[in-house]
Amino acid sequence: MANLPNLYLWAWQRPEDLRFLSEKFPHQKIGVAFLAQTVYLMPSLAASSPKFIFPHSSFFDTARVNIRPRLQPLRVSPGTPLMAVVRIESAHGESLATFPNPAAVLATISHQDITFFAHQIATSAQIQGVSALQIDFDATLSEHAFYRDLLIEVRKQLPLNFPLSITALASWCIGDRWLTGLPPGTIDEAVAMFFRMGSGTREVTSYLANGNNFTAPACSTSLGLSTDESFSLDILSGKLSVSDAPLSSLRVYVFSPHAWTETEATPLLKELAP
Repeated sequence: MANLPNLYLWAWQRPEDLRFLSEKFPHQKIGVAFLAQTVYLMPSLAASSPKFIFPHSSFFDTARVNIRPRLQPLRVSPGTPLMAVVRIESAHGESLATFPNPAAVLATISHQDITFFAHQIATSAQIQGVSALQIDFDATLSEHAFYRDLLIEVRKQLPLNFPLSITALASWCIGDRWLTGLPPGTIDEAVAMFFRMGSGTREVTSYLANGNNFTAPACSTSLGLSTDESFSLDILSGKLSVSDAPLSSLRVYVFSPHAWTETEATPLLKELAP
Protein backbone atom coordinates (compact mmCIF):
# COMPACT_ATOMS: atom_id res chain seq x y z
CA MET A 1 0.00 0.00 0.00
CA ALA A 2 2.93 2.34 0.62
CA ASN A 3 3.53 2.52 -3.14
CA LEU A 4 0.01 3.78 -3.87
CA PRO A 5 -0.96 7.46 -4.12
CA ASN A 6 -2.24 9.29 -1.05
CA LEU A 7 -5.03 10.81 -3.12
CA TYR A 8 -7.61 9.03 -5.27
CA LEU A 9 -10.60 10.40 -7.12
CA TRP A 10 -13.53 7.99 -7.30
CA ALA A 11 -14.92 7.59 -10.83
CA TRP A 12 -18.38 6.06 -10.67
CA GLN A 13 -20.76 4.65 -13.32
CA ARG A 14 -20.76 7.62 -15.69
CA PRO A 15 -18.52 8.92 -18.49
CA GLU A 16 -15.32 10.28 -16.94
CA ASP A 17 -12.43 12.10 -18.61
CA LEU A 18 -9.62 12.49 -16.08
CA ARG A 19 -6.76 13.10 -18.44
CA PHE A 20 -6.41 16.58 -16.94
CA LEU A 21 -4.86 15.00 -13.84
CA SER A 22 -1.54 14.34 -15.54
CA GLU A 23 -1.80 17.44 -17.73
CA LYS A 24 -2.50 19.83 -14.86
CA PHE A 25 -0.37 18.07 -12.24
CA PRO A 26 2.32 16.23 -14.21
CA HIS A 27 4.68 15.79 -11.25
CA GLN A 28 2.11 14.66 -8.70
CA LYS A 29 0.90 11.14 -8.01
CA ILE A 30 -2.90 11.14 -8.16
CA GLY A 31 -4.86 7.93 -8.57
CA VAL A 32 -8.26 7.06 -10.00
CA ALA A 33 -10.45 4.51 -8.19
CA PHE A 34 -12.98 3.57 -10.84
CA LEU A 35 -16.09 1.43 -10.63
CA ALA A 36 -15.13 -1.69 -12.59
CA GLN A 37 -18.21 -3.81 -11.95
CA THR A 38 -21.25 -4.18 -9.72
CA VAL A 39 -21.94 -7.63 -8.31
CA TYR A 40 -25.53 -8.33 -7.26
CA LEU A 41 -26.43 -11.00 -4.74
CA MET A 42 -30.06 -11.78 -5.51
CA PRO A 43 -32.77 -14.06 -4.13
CA SER A 44 -33.17 -17.07 -6.37
CA LEU A 45 -36.07 -17.42 -8.78
CA ALA A 46 -35.36 -21.13 -9.08
CA ALA A 47 -38.43 -22.19 -7.12
CA SER A 48 -40.83 -20.38 -9.43
CA SER A 49 -38.86 -20.44 -12.65
CA PRO A 50 -36.01 -22.98 -12.50
CA LYS A 51 -34.82 -22.35 -16.05
CA PHE A 52 -34.69 -18.56 -15.78
CA ILE A 53 -31.05 -17.42 -15.61
CA PHE A 54 -29.67 -13.91 -15.97
CA PRO A 55 -26.69 -13.50 -18.30
CA HIS A 56 -23.39 -13.84 -16.42
CA SER A 57 -25.16 -15.24 -13.35
CA SER A 58 -24.72 -18.28 -11.14
CA PHE A 59 -27.38 -20.03 -9.09
CA PHE A 60 -27.00 -20.64 -5.41
CA ASP A 61 -29.57 -22.69 -3.51
CA THR A 62 -31.46 -19.53 -2.58
CA ALA A 63 -29.36 -16.78 -4.06
CA ARG A 64 -27.50 -15.94 -7.24
CA VAL A 65 -24.79 -13.62 -8.49
CA ASN A 66 -25.44 -11.22 -11.32
CA ILE A 67 -22.58 -9.18 -12.78
CA ARG A 68 -22.96 -5.69 -14.25
CA PRO A 69 -19.69 -4.48 -15.80
CA ARG A 70 -18.72 -0.86 -16.19
CA LEU A 71 -20.74 0.51 -19.09
CA GLN A 72 -19.40 4.05 -19.26
CA PRO A 73 -16.11 5.25 -20.78
CA LEU A 74 -13.17 6.12 -18.53
CA ARG A 75 -10.39 8.23 -20.01
CA VAL A 76 -7.10 8.57 -18.17
CA SER A 77 -3.56 9.32 -19.27
CA PRO A 78 -1.08 6.43 -19.55
CA GLY A 79 0.62 5.78 -16.24
CA THR A 80 -2.25 7.04 -14.07
CA PRO A 81 -2.42 4.80 -10.95
CA LEU A 82 -5.66 2.83 -11.17
CA MET A 83 -7.66 1.07 -8.49
CA ALA A 84 -10.54 -1.15 -9.61
CA VAL A 85 -13.64 -0.82 -7.42
CA VAL A 86 -16.20 -3.61 -7.15
CA ARG A 87 -19.54 -2.62 -5.67
CA ILE A 88 -21.58 -5.39 -4.02
CA GLU A 89 -25.34 -4.96 -3.96
CA SER A 90 -28.21 -7.14 -2.90
CA ALA A 91 -31.50 -7.35 -4.81
CA HIS A 92 -32.50 -3.87 -6.03
CA GLY A 93 -29.70 -2.41 -3.91
CA GLU A 94 -31.28 -3.65 -0.69
CA SER A 95 -29.59 -5.32 2.25
CA LEU A 96 -30.06 -9.02 2.71
CA ALA A 97 -31.82 -8.05 5.92
CA THR A 98 -34.81 -6.94 3.81
CA PHE A 99 -35.33 -10.47 2.46
CA PRO A 100 -38.15 -12.49 4.06
CA ASN A 101 -35.60 -14.79 5.72
CA PRO A 102 -32.09 -13.32 5.38
CA ALA A 103 -30.51 -15.83 7.75
CA ALA A 104 -31.80 -18.67 5.58
CA VAL A 105 -30.39 -17.03 2.44
CA LEU A 106 -26.94 -16.68 3.99
CA ALA A 107 -26.99 -20.14 5.57
CA THR A 108 -27.46 -21.84 2.21
CA ILE A 109 -24.49 -20.16 0.54
CA SER A 110 -21.81 -22.82 0.49
CA HIS A 111 -18.04 -22.42 0.45
CA GLN A 112 -18.14 -23.27 -3.26
CA ASP A 113 -20.59 -20.43 -3.80
CA ILE A 114 -18.38 -17.98 -1.94
CA THR A 115 -15.37 -19.15 -3.94
CA PHE A 116 -17.23 -18.42 -7.18
CA PHE A 117 -18.42 -15.07 -5.87
CA ALA A 118 -14.86 -14.14 -4.83
CA HIS A 119 -13.54 -15.15 -8.24
CA GLN A 120 -15.91 -12.72 -9.94
CA ILE A 121 -14.63 -9.93 -7.73
CA ALA A 122 -10.95 -10.82 -8.10
CA THR A 123 -11.12 -10.71 -11.91
CA SER A 124 -11.15 -6.91 -11.71
CA ALA A 125 -7.57 -7.03 -10.45
CA GLN A 126 -6.59 -8.34 -13.89
CA ILE A 127 -7.70 -5.20 -15.74
CA GLN A 128 -4.78 -3.64 -17.55
CA GLY A 129 -3.12 -0.89 -15.52
CA VAL A 130 -4.86 -1.76 -12.26
CA SER A 131 -2.54 -1.83 -9.25
CA ALA A 132 -5.06 -2.30 -6.41
CA LEU A 133 -8.58 -3.60 -5.75
CA GLN A 134 -11.28 -2.03 -3.61
CA ILE A 135 -14.55 -3.67 -2.54
CA ASP A 136 -17.42 -1.33 -1.75
CA PHE A 137 -20.27 -2.80 0.29
CA ASP A 138 -22.62 -2.28 3.22
CA ALA A 139 -23.15 -5.04 5.76
CA THR A 140 -25.68 -5.43 8.53
CA LEU A 141 -24.87 -7.40 11.67
CA SER A 142 -26.40 -10.57 10.20
CA GLU A 143 -24.17 -10.25 7.12
CA HIS A 144 -20.81 -9.88 8.87
CA ALA A 145 -19.94 -13.59 8.86
CA PHE A 146 -20.73 -13.85 5.14
CA TYR A 147 -18.57 -10.86 4.24
CA ARG A 148 -15.77 -12.09 6.49
CA ASP A 149 -15.66 -15.38 4.57
CA LEU A 150 -15.93 -13.55 1.26
CA LEU A 151 -13.04 -11.18 2.00
CA ILE A 152 -10.85 -14.08 3.11
CA GLU A 153 -11.57 -15.90 -0.15
CA VAL A 154 -10.95 -12.80 -2.30
CA ARG A 155 -7.56 -12.41 -0.65
CA LYS A 156 -6.70 -16.01 -1.53
CA GLN A 157 -7.50 -15.36 -5.19
CA LEU A 158 -5.43 -12.19 -5.56
CA PRO A 159 -1.75 -12.16 -6.51
CA LEU A 160 0.71 -12.15 -3.62
CA ASN A 161 0.97 -8.70 -1.98
CA PHE A 162 -1.73 -7.24 -4.25
CA PRO A 163 -3.32 -4.34 -2.29
CA LEU A 164 -6.90 -4.99 -1.14
CA SER A 165 -8.95 -2.07 0.13
CA ILE A 166 -12.54 -2.00 1.36
CA THR A 167 -14.90 0.85 2.10
CA ALA A 168 -16.18 0.91 5.67
CA LEU A 169 -19.21 2.43 7.31
CA ALA A 170 -17.94 4.94 9.85
CA SER A 171 -19.68 2.94 12.59
CA TRP A 172 -17.38 -0.03 11.84
CA CYS A 173 -14.42 2.16 12.72
CA ILE A 174 -15.65 3.68 15.98
CA GLY A 175 -17.71 1.02 17.70
CA ASP A 176 -18.65 -2.03 15.66
CA ARG A 177 -15.50 -4.13 15.94
CA TRP A 178 -16.21 -6.82 13.34
CA LEU A 179 -13.29 -5.72 11.15
CA THR A 180 -10.86 -6.58 13.95
CA GLY A 181 -12.04 -10.19 13.65
CA LEU A 182 -10.62 -10.55 10.15
CA PRO A 183 -7.45 -12.67 9.97
CA PRO A 184 -4.31 -10.50 9.75
CA GLY A 185 -3.46 -9.59 6.18
CA THR A 186 -6.98 -10.10 4.82
CA ILE A 187 -7.39 -6.41 3.94
CA ASP A 188 -4.81 -3.66 3.67
CA GLU A 189 -7.09 -0.76 4.56
CA ALA A 190 -10.66 0.10 5.44
CA VAL A 191 -11.71 3.47 4.04
CA ALA A 192 -13.92 5.18 6.62
CA MET A 193 -16.79 6.74 4.68
CA PHE A 194 -17.60 10.20 6.03
CA PHE A 195 -20.45 10.97 3.66
CA ARG A 196 -23.92 9.61 2.96
CA MET A 197 -23.89 8.39 6.57
CA GLY A 198 -27.66 8.54 6.97
CA SER A 199 -29.03 8.02 10.46
CA GLY A 200 -25.53 7.57 11.91
CA THR A 201 -24.32 11.05 10.98
CA ARG A 202 -24.97 12.67 14.37
CA GLU A 203 -23.34 9.82 16.30
CA VAL A 204 -20.20 9.87 14.16
CA THR A 205 -19.80 13.66 14.09
CA SER A 206 -20.28 13.91 17.86
CA TYR A 207 -17.81 11.10 18.47
CA LEU A 208 -15.11 12.80 16.40
CA ALA A 209 -15.92 16.31 17.66
CA ASN A 210 -15.18 15.08 21.19
CA GLY A 211 -11.64 14.21 20.16
CA ASN A 212 -12.11 10.46 19.82
CA ASN A 213 -10.22 8.36 17.27
CA PHE A 214 -10.99 5.18 15.38
CA THR A 215 -10.90 1.96 17.39
CA ALA A 216 -10.37 -0.31 14.36
CA PRO A 217 -6.70 -0.22 13.24
CA ALA A 218 -7.64 -0.93 9.60
CA CYS A 219 -9.45 2.44 9.49
CA SER A 220 -6.48 4.48 10.69
CA THR A 221 -4.78 5.17 7.36
CA SER A 222 -7.50 6.35 4.97
CA LEU A 223 -10.84 8.08 4.66
CA GLY A 224 -13.53 8.76 2.08
CA LEU A 225 -14.98 12.22 1.54
CA SER A 226 -17.39 13.93 -0.85
CA THR A 227 -17.33 17.30 -2.56
CA ASP A 228 -20.98 18.04 -1.76
CA GLU A 229 -21.26 17.59 2.01
CA SER A 230 -20.25 20.15 4.63
CA PHE A 231 -18.74 17.54 6.98
CA SER A 232 -16.39 16.35 4.25
CA LEU A 233 -15.52 19.91 3.25
CA ASP A 234 -14.66 20.79 6.86
CA ILE A 235 -12.23 17.87 6.93
CA LEU A 236 -10.73 18.81 3.58
CA SER A 237 -10.26 22.43 4.67
CA GLY A 238 -8.69 21.47 7.97
CA LYS A 239 -11.49 22.88 10.11
CA LEU A 240 -12.15 19.41 11.51
CA SER A 241 -9.60 16.72 12.34
CA VAL A 242 -10.57 13.04 12.30
CA SER A 243 -7.19 11.62 13.22
CA ASP A 244 -4.10 12.38 15.28
CA ALA A 245 -2.20 12.11 12.00
CA PRO A 246 -2.27 15.10 9.62
CA LEU A 247 -4.56 14.78 6.61
CA SER A 248 -1.54 14.84 4.31
CA SER A 249 -0.32 11.54 5.79
CA LEU A 250 -3.61 9.72 5.15
CA ARG A 251 -4.86 8.18 1.94
CA VAL A 252 -7.85 10.29 0.91
CA TYR A 253 -10.55 9.15 -1.53
CA VAL A 254 -12.84 11.86 -2.85
CA PHE A 255 -16.25 11.32 -4.42
CA SER A 256 -18.11 13.76 -6.64
CA PRO A 257 -21.87 13.39 -7.27
CA HIS A 258 -21.29 14.24 -10.92
CA ALA A 259 -18.57 13.76 -13.50
CA TRP A 260 -15.26 15.30 -12.51
CA THR A 261 -14.19 18.51 -14.19
CA GLU A 262 -10.85 20.28 -14.11
CA THR A 263 -12.52 23.35 -12.60
CA GLU A 264 -13.93 21.37 -9.67
CA ALA A 265 -10.89 19.20 -9.09
CA THR A 266 -8.09 21.77 -9.31
CA PRO A 267 -8.61 23.53 -5.93
CA LEU A 268 -8.93 20.13 -4.25
CA LEU A 269 -5.78 18.79 -5.87
CA LYS A 270 -3.77 21.87 -4.98
CA GLU A 271 -4.79 21.35 -1.37
CA LEU A 272 -4.27 17.60 -1.14
CA ALA A 273 -1.91 16.41 -3.85
CA PRO A 274 1.64 15.79 -2.54
